[in-house]
Amino acid sequence: TMLPRCAVSVCHVLVLVLCLSAAEDFDWTKNNYGSFYYGTFPAGFSWGAGGSAYQTEGAWDQDGKGLSIWDVFSHRKGKIQQNETGDSSCEGYYKFKDDVSLMKELKLNHYRFSISWPRIIPTGIKSDHVNEKGIQYYDELIDTLMENKITPIVTLYHWDLPQVLQEKYGGWQNMSMIDHFNEFANLCFEKFGNRVKYWITFNNPWSVVVEGYETGEHAPGLRLKGAGAYRAAHHIIKAHAKVWHTYDTQ
Repeated sequence: TMLPRCAVSVCHVLVLVLCLSAAEDFDWTKNNYGSFYYGTFPAGFSWGAGGSAYQTEGAWDQDGKGLSIWDVFSHRKGKIQQNETGDSSCEGYYKFKDDVSLMKELKLNHYRFSISWPRIIPTGIKSDHVNEKGIQYYDELIDTLMENKITPIVTLYHWDLPQVLQEKYGGWQNMSMIDHFNEFANLCFEKFGNRVKYWITFNNPWSVVVEGYETGEHAPGLRLKGAGAYRAAHHIIKAHAKVWHTYDTQ
C-alpha cells in the first residue's frame, strides 16, 4: 500500500529514495560490473535524488490545483494504512528551495521529479483552463535547480491523473486519454523544454494498470477483472508513443 506522507520530517523532502543514474557518456558494455557492485563508481556516473508530485508537494487544494485520483482515493477510509493522505506530505510545494539547498549540500547533480497534471491543468483538459500558478511553481523549481547546477529530469505521469478525467471518461480505460495526455505533455514541453532536456513519460505503468484497474490497491481503486488492465495498458502505450512523436517533431 502506498504511503504518501514522509515518515521522517527532518530535512523536509530530501529524505527521499536516493537513486542512481548513469550519465549518457558512460558505456555500460565496456565496464566491469563486479567493480561497480562492490563499491567503485566509474567516471561519468551521476548521483541524484528522486520524488513525485503527489508524494512530496502537498498543497493538494492550493493555488488552483485540481483534484487527482490519488487525492480522492486516499480520502476514502481504509484505502491507505492509518488513513494517511498526501494533503500535506513533505510540503515540497512551499519548501522546494530548502530541498534544493540540501541536494547541493549532498553534491547531487540530478533531480528527478514529476509534474502534477491537475496542478497545471486542473480538469486535465487543456481547453478548460491552464493554471498559471502551477506553471509558475515548476518554473521556479526548475530555475532553482539549474542555478545550483542540478539537472532536472521530469516525469510527466507519476500516477496523479486528474479526477475529472476519471469521472468523465473512466480514466485510462478510455482512448480519449491519449489526446488529453499529449496536450498536457506538449504544454510542459512548451513551458519547460528550454531548460529540461530529460523527460520520462510514465512512471511504472505496470502499477498504474494492474493495481489501479485490476486489483484496486492503487487509485482509482477499480477491480475490472478481465480486460480492464489490458485496455488501460493499451491506451498508456499509445499515449507514450504519441508524446514521443510530439517531442521528436518539435
